[in-house]
Amino acid sequence: MISKLLSKPIGLVWLVSAPALLTAQVANKKVDGIVKNEAGLVLSGVSVKVKDGTATAVTDRFGHYQINAAPTDVLIFSYIGMQTSQVPVGNQALVNVTLTAAATQLEDVVVVGYGTMRRADVTSSISSVSAEAIKDLPVAGADQMLQGKVAGVSVSANGGQPGGGISVRVRGLTSINGNEPLYVIDGIIVPTGKSSIAQDKLGGMAGSTSQSGIAGINPNDIEKIDILKDASAQAIYGSRGANGVVLITTKRGKAGEGKVSYDMYYGESKVPTRLDLMNLSQFAQYNNQVLQEISTVTGNPYVPIGEYQRPEVLGEGTNWQDAIFQKGKMQNHQLSFSGGSEKTTYYLGLNYFKQDGTIINSGFDRLSLRFNLDHQIKSWLKVGISSSTARTNQKTTLTNGSDAIVNVAAFNSPAAPVFGLNGDFAPPVSIGGYAFGNPVNPVALAQLRQNTGDQFKAFGSVYGELIFTKFLTMRNEINYDVTNDNNMSFQPSLSSGGTTILAPSKIVEQRNPSYYWALRNYLNYNQSFGQHNINAQIGHEAQASYYDNILASRQNLALNIPSIAAGEQENQVIEGGKGDWAMESYFVRAGYAYDNRYSVNLSLRRDGSSNFGPDRKLGYFPAASVGWTVTNEKFAKNLKVLNYLKVRAGVGAVGSSNVGGASYATNIRLFATGPFGAGGVPDNVGNPALGWESVTTYNGGFDAGFLNGRLDVTFDIYKKITSDMLMATRLPKYTGIGTEWNDIKSPNVNAGRMTNTGFDIGISSTNINKNGFTWKTNLVLSHYKNRLDKLNSDQADLMRYTEYSNAVILTRTVPGGPIGRFYGFISDGLFTSEDDLHNHANQGQAIGSKGLWLGDVKYRDLDGNNVINDGDMTYIGDPNPNFTFGLTNSFKYKGFDLSVFLQGSQGNDILNYTKRSLETPVNVYWNQLQTSLTDRYSELFNTNGTVPRYNQWHQDNKRVSSRFVEDGSYLRIQNITLGYNLPAAWINRIKMQAARIYISGQNIYTFTKYSGYDPELGSYNNDALMQNIDLGNYPNPRTFTIGANITF
Repeated sequence: MISKLLSKPIGLVWLVSAPALLTAQVANKKVDGIVKNEAGLVLSGVSVKVKDGTATAVTDRFGHYQINAAPTDVLIFSYIGMQTSQVPVGNQALVNVTLTAAATQLEDVVVVGYGTMRRADVTSSISSVSAEAIKDLPVAGADQMLQGKVAGVSVSANGGQPGGGISVRVRGLTSINGNEPLYVIDGIIVPTGKSSIAQDKLGGMAGSTSQSGIAGINPNDIEKIDILKDASAQAIYGSRGANGVVLITTKRGKAGEGKVSYDMYYGESKVPTRLDLMNLSQFAQYNNQVLQEISTVTGNPYVPIGEYQRPEVLGEGTNWQDAIFQKGKMQNHQLSFSGGSEKTTYYLGLNYFKQDGTIINSGFDRLSLRFNLDHQIKSWLKVGISSSTARTNQKTTLTNGSDAIVNVAAFNSPAAPVFGLNGDFAPPVSIGGYAFGNPVNPVALAQLRQNTGDQFKAFGSVYGELIFTKFLTMRNEINYDVTNDNNMSFQPSLSSGGTTILAPSKIVEQRNPSYYWALRNYLNYNQSFGQHNINAQIGHEAQASYYDNILASRQNLALNIPSIAAGEQENQVIEGGKGDWAMESYFVRAGYAYDNRYSVNLSLRRDGSSNFGPDRKLGYFPAASVGWTVTNEKFAKNLKVLNYLKVRAGVGAVGSSNVGGASYATNIRLFATGPFGAGGVPDNVGNPALGWESVTTYNGGFDAGFLNGRLDVTFDIYKKITSDMLMATRLPKYTGIGTEWNDIKSPNVNAGRMTNTGFDIGISSTNINKNGFTWKTNLVLSHYKNRLDKLNSDQADLMRYTEYSNAVILTRTVPGGPIGRFYGFISDGLFTSEDDLHNHANQGQAIGSKGLWLGDVKYRDLDGNNVINDGDMTYIGDPNPNFTFGLTNSFKYKGFDLSVFLQGSQGNDILNYTKRSLETPVNVYWNQLQTSLTDRYSELFNTNGTVPRYNQWHQDNKRVSSRFVEDGSYLRIQNITLGYNLPAAWINRIKMQAARIYISGQNIYTFTKYSGYDPELGSYNNDALMQNIDLGNYPNPRTFTIGANITF
């Protein structure tokens, strides 16, 4: 039979084709089912396809689908907002699937102040940063972690001091009185900024080393950070939200088996760059040249210094930068326990962080404990606690000013040794009758001076939540914050070989306890019916704070003992003060959404503050915002590329009461003794009409998703207007009323106005997600333009100066321009001919080699009066950037993960005040940049030089001018982290749930034209009028760490 069949061609074809036909018959069988979500609701429009095949289907309005598939096939179910699911067919003819929600941006829960909201329902400008995005950054505070991560938020370190101050700006500058945002941790408002101590008590300037306000908060405890960027979101915080609001949510336990986690890293830091200063051989060559130039000017015979006659044999000498900089070590240890049952969840976190500075005798350490507990006592009652306790210790070093470490080290001669032959700190050395080296030894300054700040801080919240119905709840909270700051500055007296190195011995001690409490009660209503959703909130808040401080100082300490008791009473200073403030508020918020298409949110807060007089105590802060989800309209259903589009617009008002307590009244300064015995004088002139500083923001923007969630774009444009800005009135000096420490303070008034306009862009994309390999990119870019519109008079201005002797104007701010612009003369190069000297405007010096001469700086005569004077000073630079940006690329492949983070700033200028002394040679004792040797103008050695000549006869070349303004733009490779998750097969044997090891580099490389240590300078003492001025700042370190994350 078979032979007969095979003898026919048709039969042969049938036999060969039979297996394929049988397979086709199997593949053609129909498979159907229903697709639902986790709530059991059917999903229409779900895409169903055969993996590696061509068959496709889409669920109908009943969630039903039908498709042809073989038992060996795998069906892929995908839907926007849901996790993609793959199900083998097998022998099933009915395949029902439940899709779970994907953790997409739209499904995120956003903290909005006194509550939460789905990202999809947000109509304001709110940005979020997850713990995942910041987990590997080796920094002391959460504020530093925001750098380059959020559009519209610029973050700059005020220096590399461990635990030091950070300048955070939400959408540019809001006021001349302060620009730091409000930090709210689990609903608890945390004060920002802690001054280390008034460092000018020991010489030098204080601003850049103040401690970060949230340095005591352990970043490892953070679950998420949400930033409220526009007033329609901030208005719920009323008078405290003017500078933006940073909402920090800490980790809490989840029901289920308990987890034990241990996270650690260890690292080392160093200063990545050095100033190009002369070594001893170059310094000797410089001295030989200078002495010949002096001889030519004075007519005295040239007498070289014997020790410097052969510079080439002298070697490097003392490298003072190497002497003060060190390799700083860092370690962080976090142990946490979390878990719970259906009724009770808990989280306990213990942390120890220690960082040694890259300047000797500086550092920061923190020991902290966090405990969060939530308990469902009854079906109608839930209670909980959030608590944090931390002790921090900061050792700071003076890093700004003429007597601060970085400057003293830069100026000090390489001929001067660190230590003498006896092992003691060496004073300046005498060579050829000249004393070389600064009067103070910078290593002695760093090692012997003590400037410490100890802080104990305990804050938290206790809450009870009544659940009346599933739509209506009432929450009651009690917040507390107890802070105790103890600061000390100590300097011993020291001499060596009869030469004074440090004197006199002195000590300053400061105690500053403060207490804060808040009581908050609010009702929440949230209900959906049909296509409508309504949420509402109404509440009351009362808060108060009390603070006390005392400062004592004495000099000439017996035996150099660091104790107030060891000092003389003759020069002692004892100061103190106390104060309090209180605020009572009512707030209401309401939101309505229709059909997931149209939404509106309204809020109003009324604050009553003790800082203002009886007629101005109350402030009202309304806000409104609307949103339209375009892609939920019928006409947008068939759009393939655009999956999500929401358009937003909002307006709101917030305020500030950033004035001293009861400053509307005239306060009294008391004296124990005086010409007529004990008594007092007015401390200030009161102003009963003093009121709130107000900020109104107009915001418009959109959120868009493309390519089925692979590309998300957020864009916002805004205008922020600050009105009734608080400022001191300037009165004639003969009144005795002014702003100096011993003046009767002039009255504060509401007089200023400022405008900021700008835009923020955030783009996140999934570039590749295939075969176990994922590549994601996140870009943020921000631009703002600042303008001061008015002050309290047309002639008024705001000036900032250096704080040490011979105060010099650095910045000047007037209406019509941005705040904090650098102010000085425009340099037109050097005088290179006598005709040039005689034809130029009079610069105040007689023409001649001891006056104005060849090689001196030529300043531009702007007012045309043929005299160089204050009328020729103008704006020579702007510290405000054109834009700031951050770019993160993250990669994952199997167990490996890699992230590369870049951030930078473009278009901002820097006033390099340190260069003013390092590239303006005026004596033979101080060291200089190498350019002072190689590029210095000299009639004897270099008539083509661009650096001013050596000039000890006048200081004209040191005027603040455009010569010291540099481009501060930079692009920094801020962080690269490579991690590896150990395979489950390895770690499960020892009861581990997860284990990851990683290596990380921070501040790896900076592309910049700036000649100083670091183009990231921040603000001096967080003063918006003192931005990007290099006064010898503590350089930001480069850090490499190795770490591990382990969960049991």
